[in-house]
Amino acid sequence: MAKHILIADDEPTVVALAKQKLEEHGYLVETARNGKEAMKVIDAVSLDLIVLDVVMPVMDGVDVYKELKKIPRTANIPIVIMTDNRVFRESFQTLGVEHFLPKPLDADKLIHKVEYIFTCADLGGKNKQVLVLGSDLEISENIGKVLEAQSLIVGKSADPIDFMSTCLILAPKVVIIDVFLRGDVPSHEVVRAIHCFSRLRDTKILLFTRFSPSDVDSMEGIEQLKDSKDLCMEAGADKYVGRFSQLTFWDSVKDYLV
Repeated sequence: MAKHILIADDEPTVVALAKQKLEEHGYLVETARNGKEAMKVIDAVSLDLIVLDVVMPVMDGVDVYKELKKIPRTANIPIVIMTDNRVFRESFQTLGVEHFLPKPLDADKLIHKVEYIFTCADLGGKNKQVLVLGSDLEISENIGKVLEAQSLIVGKSADPIDFMSTCLILAPKVVIIDVFLRGDVPSHEVVRAIHCFSRLRDTKILLFTRFSPSDVDSMEGIEQLKDSKDLCMEAGADKYVGRFSQLTFWDSVKDYLV
């Protein structure tokens, strides 16, 4: 059954973009232009997820969030806060919000976040869990397809913080990490962090690279990739499987997953 999502934002272009992208991926979408409209939708419809702007007329996102937490029927609905304001983000984090999207809205990041949340919900209590951490969303999706074809349950993330939080909740059998992550948190720090928790002591850590030989077209690039791989292995990764390829990936990882 299709998941039901509410998008609440006072910017028509944001709402239209989010609605179109989510419907293309098979979701049922409700929309609201302000917090008061959002609450009417929430009262009328059983929702699986709410994507909420902070600054809206009539009733803002903070008041909507607080109202939702007062009502048993809505208290556990996952909420994604859209904001580019660090203070707003930190304020919502103190209220217990875990999921954020930056503005202006990136439709691909929206889909990735939504699928990540629903996958994490589906993963709970199931066996054969695999989590993928990678900067390239398309490659992460392709890795997921390869593994899902083998009846594995796969969660995908591009954010190391989201990834670690999910690891601690689910204690997956295997994690698969890009050796060269974009952003402030390098891959070897993620590997080291996994080994800090006794809950994850049985989790196997596999490494891959999104780069093909033609992408690494300089000696400096080759050395950077090698250094990153070596740091990850020294931090405690179990295996480096090399460049992702749909044809060979399963053979490279199956010994850890069957």
